[in-house]
Amino acid sequence: MRKWASEWFDLPPDVTSDVPRIEMIGPFRLQVENHQGVEHFSSRELKLRINQGCLAIIGESLKIKAIYPEVVLVEGNIHELKVIK
Repeated sequence: MRKWASEWFDLPPDVTSDVPRIEMIGPFRLQVENHQGVEHFSSRELKLRINQGCLAIIGESLKIKAIYPEVVLVEGNIHELKVIK
């Protein structure tokens, strides 16, 4: 149904699906939409629950700048992003 709606209304697939939308600005700022909560947080690692498993954000001096029901803003020295199934 979502695929049909996406095609019918000419919407991008990320708008109608439950996949995370990740926007990274340089190596120091990250915005993740469509998360399902924080699983783990430290200054070196943040794990967010997503439909496909878990999104691991690895770096140094990580801080959650803001957290909303569907969006997390992270700042710090980001070295790596991994999807863990």
